[in-house]
Amino acid sequence: MTADMQNDTELWQLARENNRNAYEMLYRRYMKLLFVTIHKRIPNKKDAEDLTQDIFLTLWEKRKDIILEGRFFSYIYRTAQNRVLNYFRDNKIPAQYLEIWENLSEDTTHFITAPVVFEAAELLDMEQLVEEARQRLPFKMRQVYELRYEQHLTTVEISEQLVISPNTVRNHLKEVRKRFTSAIKKSSFFLLSLL
Repeated sequence: MTADMQNDTELWQLARENNRNAYEMLYRRYMKLLFVTIHKRIPNKKDAEDLTQDIFLTLWEKRKDIILEGRFFSYIYRTAQNRVLNYFRDNKIPAQYLEIWENLSEDTTHFITAPVVFEAAELLDMEQLVEEARQRLPFKMRQVYELRYEQHLTTVEISEQLVISPNTVRNHLKEVRKRFTSAIKKSSFFLLSLL
């Protein structure tokens, strides 16, 4: 067990026993990283800040019921992931990576045991790989992607605007998901997990 994980585990245990100082240390350690993670998915800064604060407030309120089975950061990252997905659903906003996140949940379970430094690096690595994959999309496929996830058009609206069939739009979106998933699987953690 690394010093950071042991320290986080000890701090969380103290926080569960009503030690506010231990909880504040965890808050200061991870608040910015969690905010950046959320803000990359929710462009509205205030909403991202509110969501981050809400996660930490809920942690404090439910501290006695939460027993960590892995790393503290892994727990709050999964919590943030779920809250962001709920935010998009509640606000009827299609998440840029919604389908990717939902499809990758089984593939990323090994993150729970990864060191915190690698977890933070992996988040950045995955996003960079997805962006690079987006840049490599064929022109028409990139157009479909941008209209769907950046301009939030429906499949029918995209087909009308690009003068292609709705089935072609769906096929492009399936291929985008496949390429993004493939790009993410090439990240360092997926390679390390095979060792």
